[in-house]
Amino acid sequence: MKFHDIHIGMKCGSKKGSGTVTWIDGSTRTIYMANTEENNSFEVDFEEIIEDPQAHNNTDAYY
Repeated sequence: MKFHDIHIGMKCGSKKGSGTVTWIDGSTRTIYMANTEENNSFEVDFEEIIEDPQAHNNTDAYY
């Protein structure tokens, strides 16, 4: 995945957890995300994004 592929509203997984992208800072390559369970905000560096087509939370299941 390339940095320009990230967009607001996209669901992503990271080393810090999964969430929905709420803001992107292109100058620092920081992605701000909101946790989908509790709506807590957190930030991750682009390098921390997990390149997985299915972003799941801890309670989600694979089918």
